[in-house]
Amino acid sequence: MIIDAHIHMYPPEVHRDPAGWARQADEPYWATLIADRPGRPSIQGWATVERLLADMDRAGVERVVMQGMYWQHHETCLAQNNWYIEWCRQHPDRLLGFAVVQPKAGDRALDEVRRAVDEGLRGLGEILPYAQGYSMRDPDFLRVVELLIELNVPLCLHVSEPVGHVYPGKSPTPLKEYYWLATEYPELKLILAHWGGLLPFYELMKGVRRQLKNVYYDTAATPLLYRREVYRAVVNVVGAEKILYGSDYPLLVYPRQEREPDFTRLLDEVRASGLSPEELDLVLGDNVARLLGVAERSETGHSGAVGDRP
Repeated sequence: MIIDAHIHMYPPEVHRDPAGWARQADEPYWATLIADRPGRPSIQGWATVERLLADMDRAGVERVVMQGMYWQHHETCLAQNNWYIEWCRQHPDRLLGFAVVQPKAGDRALDEVRRAVDEGLRGLGEILPYAQGYSMRDPDFLRVVELLIELNVPLCLHVSEPVGHVYPGKSPTPLKEYYWLATEYPELKLILAHWGGLLPFYELMKGVRRQLKNVYYDTAATPLLYRREVYRAVVNVVGAEKILYGSDYPLLVYPRQEREPDFTRLLDEVRASGLSPEELDLVLGDNVARLLGVAERSETGHSGAVGDRP
């Protein structure tokens, strides 16, 4: 079973004029992520739900988790949550969604988390304190964290690698603050996107490994950031059970080879990364299925939560 734990989706009105939509929504940070640069066209791809499902079928992806975006305004968060709620209702056996909130909206953000979870969304993310204008220790953000623990749903945070080249979306990454969050709230199910900025290598320290026991790392956008060896290297440190396959679809993660969104090339790379069949099963679907309580369908039509089989 393949479950992609990290994609993003937008409705056709966003595809048609992303920059214009961003201006109308007053979301300048997102606009910088999708804009062309001199001599370097944007690597942002676009896909309708119908195109997404067709691409999933072509690559053998059973389900995807639609991650939100770190919007600056509460109203934009509401809009994205509504898109995801509707698409998940239309395709409940294929699409899963995470909600997104602007924690600085205060009680409105807490109410929106409750509403989104009640409507069937499975977690909160992908959010980013830097882009949304707060710190990891901001009381408003921590109230959201405490609510997620109460509701028993995970949080996905965007993480950039703290060294290397600069690109749109690369944000200041105080890895010690992500570590602080995990240690301060050990009950939180925490997903750190993009390999956690390579924070998992600190799990070579015994004390750090204990503190990060409830932290997962997703693989979104790997080809843009790391060599293929990252899969084997990180699994050697933290174990395959902590890694969640994510593509960042419809981002063009092979910009020199791709002109359209695709799952197939990246899945081929993961399968060729040196992981064992058992490790691949965990990374490509079993881990996120267990984390989210997703039912696994068999050829006979029986379904049961992953990990609950005799």
